[in-house]
Amino acid sequence: MEKVATVKLLENGHFYGEVNGKGFDLTATGLRAVDLMLISVGYCFGLTVEAYTSHKGYRIEDLKIQVVGRKHERENRYSEITIKVSFRSDLDQKQIDRIMEIGKRGCTVSNTMLKPPQIKTEFIPE
Repeated sequence: MEKVATVKLLENGHFYGEVNGKGFDLTATGLRAVDLMLISVGYCFGLTVEAYTSHKGYRIEDLKIQVVGRKHERENRYSEITIKVSFRSDLDQKQIDRIMEIGKRGCTVSNTMLKPPQIKTEFIPE
């Protein structure tokens, strides 16, 4: 299944991003592209955890996901990303470990980063 994201440079110098007809002014958020990448990792992890815990009937409260990116010393990329998760629950350590495993394994964003896709560029004249 393909998903198409479109990014346009507007006349006001702002970038606008859109996927499936839903979009927003990327520049107006004040976030950089790498910030959105880190947020995407946390959001994807959170969606996966929420789906899994709901499916299992686990009750968790105050789910908080902090994603920490460590910039590579010489290359223009992150060399390490750590996902820090906290929540309140009455779950035992084995259940919590499983939630963490499912959160990581079930997230398309982090899976893509672990096994990076081939990225191609193509110029399309208008």
